[in-house]
Amino acid sequence: LVAILLAVVGSVWLSQKHFGVRDKVAEARFRAIGGLQTGNPVVVRGVRIGRVSAINLAPGNWVDVSLLIKSDAIIPDRPAAIIQSTTLFGDWGVNIVGRGDSINDPEVRRQLDEAAAAGRTKWPGATLPDIGQLTAQAGRIAGDIANIAGRVEATFDSTSAHRIQSALLDLSNLSRRMSMIARSQETTLTAIGRNLDTGSTSLARGARALEHTLARADSATSGKQLQSILGHTDTITSELRQVAANLREVTGAAAAQQAAIGRIIANTDSLIGQLQAGHGTLGKVLRDPALYDSTLSAVKSLQDLLRDVKTNPRRYFSFSVF
Repeated sequence: LVAILLAVVGSVWLSQKHFGVRDKVAEARFRAIGGLQTGNPVVVRGVRIGRVSAINLAPGNWVDVSLLIKSDAIIPDRPAAIIQSTTLFGDWGVNIVGRGDSINDPEVRRQLDEAAAAGRTKWPGATLPDIGQLTAQAGRIAGDIANIAGRVEATFDSTSAHRIQSALLDLSNLSRRMSMIARSQETTLTAIGRNLDTGSTSLARGARALEHTLARADSATSGKQLQSILGHTDTITSELRQVAANLREVTGAAAAQQAAIGRIIANTDSLIGQLQAGHGTLGKVLRDPALYDSTLSAVKSLQDLLRDVKTNPRRYFSFSVF
């Protein structure tokens, strides 16, 4: 009987049953749960308030974890469940935190946001890497650092140190040469400075001359000379406009008489062509030598007749008075 009683009490203690107190169940959503098992503790700020009662696969590659929590436990606002390793021996637990708490790990924030976006009926959850994963990652980092150190050691051997020493020596020689060049060019730089000073003086004189010119222009403007010049310019412009208008009128008249001029030129060309071809009286006179000679002879006879008339008018004219 004592053994049976001890077995019942031990079973009740191991199952963490609380007689007379009704626990509440909360559901959390995770992508992965690591090494979490049923019976693992649920804590808030290190205080145990319940245990994991069930783990089930859910659609959408999610894992639903049922949390059995004491009815009198104080849950943070906007709760979120974070699965983490509690000991170095592979023990796991669920830590309940508030979404408003400062969560510095960006991966944890990403997992919580993703789980919260999947639905609000269950708490969002995230899983921290266990000690083994962290150790393996640290081992890989240490190996990478060792490889880098080996490459640095292989690169910076005695030959590299000698090369660096030679480079520093060359740099020192270059510095001395630059100093010598600067000293040798000191006279040239001084002359350049004097030239710059002279150029500045010339520029100042040019500025004063420009200022004087602007002052004269200002005085001309104040004496209404500029207004008079502009007035004459306006008059000349109007006269040029009138000349241009007259030229346009002459051009228009010439364009209007262009057809008549064309006809006159065409008729003249036709007349010259007929004369050259020997048509008409004038054309025949021009083209017939005999007719030309006859005409010339008639003209000479007429001239002789006129001379004879002048010499002997009584031969041709007679006057009588009663």
